[in-house]
Amino acid sequence: MSMNRPETVAPPANEESNQDIWRLVEFLFAYKWVIFAFAVVGTGAAFFWTIKQPKIYAAQCTLEYIPNPPSALGQKIEGVSSPFSYWSDREYFATQNLIISSRAVAERVVEKLGLQYDEDFLGRASLPEVERAKLSPPTIAEAADRLRGSLSIVEERNTRLVHVHVEDRDPKRAALLANAVVDEYMTKDVEDRLGSTSAALEWLGRQLDGLKEQLETAEIALHDFKEKNHTLSISLEDRQNIVAADIQRYSEALTSTRTERIQLQARLAALRDANVDDPLQVHASVVDDSPTIRQLRESYAALLSERDELATSYGDAHPKMQAVNAKLTTLRTRLRAEVDGVIRRAEVDLNEIETVENGLRAALADANSDGMALNLREIEYRRLTRSRDNTAELYSAIMERTAETDLARALRVEYAQIVDRAVAPEYAFKPRLRINVPIGSGIGLLLGCVVAFVLSRIDRSVRTAEAVEAQGLTVLGLLPEISSGRAAAAANKLRRRRARVTSRERDLIVHLNPKSAVAECCRTVRTNLMFASADRQYRALVITSGSPREGKTTVSISLAISLAQSGKRVLLVDTDMRKPRVHRAFGLKSGPGVTSVLVGEAEFADAVQETEVPGLSILSSGPVPPNPSELLHTQQFRQLIEKCKESYDTVLFDSPPLAAVTDAAIIAPQVDGVLFVIHAQRTTRDALSQSLRQLRDVSAHLAGGILNDVDLSSRKYGYGSYYYYNREGYSSEA
Repeated sequence: MSMNRPETVAPPANEESNQDIWRLVEFLFAYKWVIFAFAVVGTGAAFFWTIKQPKIYAAQCTLEYIPNPPSALGQKIEGVSSPFSYWSDREYFATQNLIISSRAVAERVVEKLGLQYDEDFLGRASLPEVERAKLSPPTIAEAADRLRGSLSIVEERNTRLVHVHVEDRDPKRAALLANAVVDEYMTKDVEDRLGSTSAALEWLGRQLDGLKEQLETAEIALHDFKEKNHTLSISLEDRQNIVAADIQRYSEALTSTRTERIQLQARLAALRDANVDDPLQVHASVVDDSPTIRQLRESYAALLSERDELATSYGDAHPKMQAVNAKLTTLRTRLRAEVDGVIRRAEVDLNEIETVENGLRAALADANSDGMALNLREIEYRRLTRSRDNTAELYSAIMERTAETDLARALRVEYAQIVDRAVAPEYAFKPRLRINVPIGSGIGLLLGCVVAFVLSRIDRSVRTAEAVEAQGLTVLGLLPEISSGRAAAAANKLRRRRARVTSRERDLIVHLNPKSAVAECCRTVRTNLMFASADRQYRALVITSGSPREGKTTVSISLAISLAQSGKRVLLVDTDMRKPRVHRAFGLKSGPGVTSVLVGEAEFADAVQETEVPGLSILSSGPVPPNPSELLHTQQFRQLIEKCKESYDTVLFDSPPLAAVTDAAIIAPQVDGVLFVIHAQRTTRDALSQSLRQLRDVSAHLAGGILNDVDLSSRKYGYGSYYYYNREGYSSEA
């Protein structure tokens, strides 16, 4: 389909952006009077409200916080409530700002200046005497709340400066209040710090007295312990060293004694094992080491040898043999006696060493016991000493802090100072006419846009071609709004006279003024209709609308004239058998028409009438029948359609609205297509949807729609981006 509007293609991104901006402008322009009215009302309301407000003056006092105030005591001595540790954090600034605007400071100012009795400050001076008499006497809290309501704290960024603002109707009182607030804050700050210092000093004094008693008690307990344990001349540490030395000495002696005892036990065991009948068999080291025993053994061995020699010559009874045996017996007895003597001496030595060992063991046990007891005394001694030292150290620290606090109390260190005191302002701070009026205008514009948006949402009328095409109906063109004034101007131009514009003149606007915007739009519809479908030729079309007075008859006549001006033979058939009007537009008689041909009272050729427009003929409706719908269902009407198509290039059927009767729905399936007329800003989307559904239910072919009575020159509803006309239109009414 070829149309004068741009084809539906994907535009570039910048073009879409421009279209969005243009739609916004068109939306604002469409509701410009609503938006303008709200803007005017908002501006006026802001103006009159502002000029009626009392003048308010603002005074400002600048305060500086001092983190390191100069002190005669130096920086080593700090006050109890010194804020220095907080200055690494911005919380201190915020805290002080809240204190300045606190109820406590406000009540101090009220009491100092007697603001609870100031009727003008409380806003009661302007009230009538009768109303003031009914009010309860103001309290300090109420006056403080009023002062806090006019007080604001502004902190300078990245500095230690804060500005204290006070607003009031009296400029001098505003300055007085600002200065009073700062003065009372500083006084309260010093009093709070001194109060904290005094309270701390009292607490420190009580702690100092208690620590003094504790220190005296600890010293006495330590003295009693030393006296009881005889540590006054010899220290506990020296006693521990002595006991440790005894334990070490006893331990070494016991080890040596135990070693010696073991050796004696081994010697005695060896002697006892060596005590046998044959002396020569004794080989113990103790026996071998004894000279006497060694000599006796040698003599005994010699006698044995001698006896052996005598035995070879003599018998045992020989005197020599007996003499040798007697000597051997004597030597054996002496040798046994010597060995027994060694054994007895070894036993004595063993008993002696065991006695010494037992004594050393007992002495070592006593020394260990003394060491354990000394350790217990050492624990008690250290506990008492530690208690005395800790109490003495704490007592010294508290005494030093008490002295520092007492000195700090004697000084009035201030952590804030006034930079600029407030002065009475010359000009009012409020009301701000230059600010309130633009704000009121902006609020009015915003409300106007909101109202316009709401109106656009609740408005169900069809205003744009996009709204029509959203219902699935192709828009073939737009016909401009035709006002009676424009029609009169056209008539004057043609006839060179001013006269009352008739309905006929409006209907024939395309013929009477072919250069008008209406004629140009009709030619656009004609062109789009010709190229609407490449595989379908529209020879017979029915023109209808959803509701009455939507301009379908005017559109039918204008389109028929435009088709005839293109050189085609056009027949306009008036099938509105209830309210026919086509013949009146051309100044012809109703005469025989459609009904006459259908009932056989007239021939088709006789019923057709020629008009003043070359190439355009009409077939009026004829006499109004009692049953128009039944006539349209007959075979004769289908034959009439075929005769019309055989005799003319294009046949247009002007039918009644769908909402009124079903005539158009009956004709639609019998012709090539349907042209649907939509009245801009009157036809609703619901009515359009219902009408199109009704046509689709009868399988009618929708050739397209025509949006009628559009104000193209105002570019009001987005038509300016598709159509532009240099000539003004004229008026028409269906």
